[in-house]
Amino acid sequence: MARKVAKTAKKAAKKPAKKAAPRKAAKAAAPTKAVKVTAPAGKTITASALLQAVADHNEMSRADAKRFVEGYIDVIKAHVVKGVKVKLGDLGMVMVRARKARMGRNPATGEPVKIKASKKLAFRPSATMKAAVAGGR
Repeated sequence: MARKVAKTAKKAAKKPAKKAAPRKAAKAAAPTKAVKVTAPAGKTITASALLQAVADHNEMSRADAKRFVEGYIDVIKAHVVKGVKVKLGDLGMVMVRARKARMGRNPATGEPVKIKASKKLAFRPSATMKAAVAGGR
């Protein structure tokens, strides 16, 4: 038995120690400029006002901002239509969810109604966004 212990000890000594996997360097967060919000809480911002805000925030012309935003939306739309889940940074995720066919009920008559299978657009907010909206809780 002492021989077996000696053999396993020699094998263990020959094997090099496992190295820890190199860690990726943490990306330095670039200082972000504060976004100026002009619309009052509870109101809707128009696409035109949103484009102007993007142009002002990024110090670019309104035409450049419009090209950028519309291109970004077109790329997102194309991916979502193909069935790809699109993660929008700290905002959340946009996806298409398939709904199965099911039996429903007509509320007026109580009669059972067959509901067809369908697809729906869904948005799942990120934890960061949820925390930002919850704010002072």
